[in-house]
Amino acid sequence: MAPGFTAAARVLPGNAGPFSGIFPASLVRPDRNNFAPRIGVAWKPQKQTVLRTGYGINYNLAQYGTMIQNFAFQPPFANTETNTTDVKGLINASPLKLTNGFPPPLGNTVTNNFAVNPNYRLGYVQIWNLDIQREFPGGVVMNAGYNGAKGTRLDTERALVVSGGQPFVYESSEGNSILHAASVRVRKRMAKGLGLSAQYVFSKSIDDASSIGGGGSVVAQDPFDISADRGLSSFAQRHKFTGNWIYDLPFGENRRLVPKGAWSHILGGWQWSGDFTVGSGLYFTPRVLGGGLDISRGVSGSLRANIVAGQSISVSDPTTLKWFNTAAFCTPGATCTNPNGSSFGDAGRNIIEGPGQVSLNMSLNKTITIKESRALELRISANNVFNTVHFTSINTVVNSFTFGEVTGAGGMRRVTMQARFRF
Repeated sequence: MAPGFTAAARVLPGNAGPFSGIFPASLVRPDRNNFAPRIGVAWKPQKQTVLRTGYGINYNLAQYGTMIQNFAFQPPFANTETNTTDVKGLINASPLKLTNGFPPPLGNTVTNNFAVNPNYRLGYVQIWNLDIQREFPGGVVMNAGYNGAKGTRLDTERALVVSGGQPFVYESSEGNSILHAASVRVRKRMAKGLGLSAQYVFSKSIDDASSIGGGGSVVAQDPFDISADRGLSSFAQRHKFTGNWIYDLPFGENRRLVPKGAWSHILGGWQWSGDFTVGSGLYFTPRVLGGGLDISRGVSGSLRANIVAGQSISVSDPTTLKWFNTAAFCTPGATCTNPNGSSFGDAGRNIIEGPGQVSLNMSLNKTITIKESRALELRISANNVFNTVHFTSINTVVNSFTFGEVTGAGGMRRVTMQARFRF
């Protein structure tokens, strides 16, 4: 790849390239200085108080395997081509048909659709934490903590078109991320038949590549300005409250209620457990599909919308047909221009907050011991006990007929019963 992405050429292992010198047998120059230390410290300043802190570095060692898979789809193992046509054949003298759906490429154009920076370096994340634990009477333990993570050299992808070749995706390690999260956890150890735990997390994550391995990342809108893709992470969730419990019902032998008799055997030994989650919504990006620039680069969904000045993104009463203010976005074009004159949309990544999450699951189970090595296990469980609708996705494609609508929902209530005999 020439400086400034002005030209590209196919290279072979061990040979010299016109722009980057001699390539090693692996094509990508080795990265041999990945030092990944770990350190942790625990301190007990008081009898019931413990302070813990730690730091570590983790590398994405599996990314080379992903590159090998991508290279396997390059010539001479595979050829790629982009063919355009229209229904009436006005653009092409020979419109595409099933009989000629794969015409030979014109000329000697390079058909690679994947390239990688020869100086690619494995991405890594630094993780650090601080936690204070305090034990209270009654078996109650409380933790207050902070977690941070800094991603460096994360995978970024550019869609490029150079003279004399077809479009291809260029992978490099230039992304960065930062995460801060504060949490409070309370746990009651199992005592007198009851165990409880709950946790609240307040966090924020920002990046220009939402995964250390590129998973979940999108091709950069502007290949010459990676920083313009910096925004909230695709997994960012500002608030999340979770908890679970286990309760041995007070019936049966050696319990407060119905300690003897036939009903003691029927009602005794049951355990009630469950968990719940209450969280704010994930974030979505206002996108444009089918844009001419994307088509010419051989990708889809990298283009973002323009923001309409003076319009608020959120609405006071979101519905399934209008979750956010659709008038706040428009498709870049002659009637919706970008103030800076760019052909790229000026809306940021992940600026639309999606639906929140509320879920509650419960179960009842009992173990009936028949002999020393035999037992019958009975269990009834229910997911989404109150049948609460959890919207999971919204349509943020500006040029879609369902723009702004809720397009997906999580599973509704499901009850299962199970009996298992162990011998």
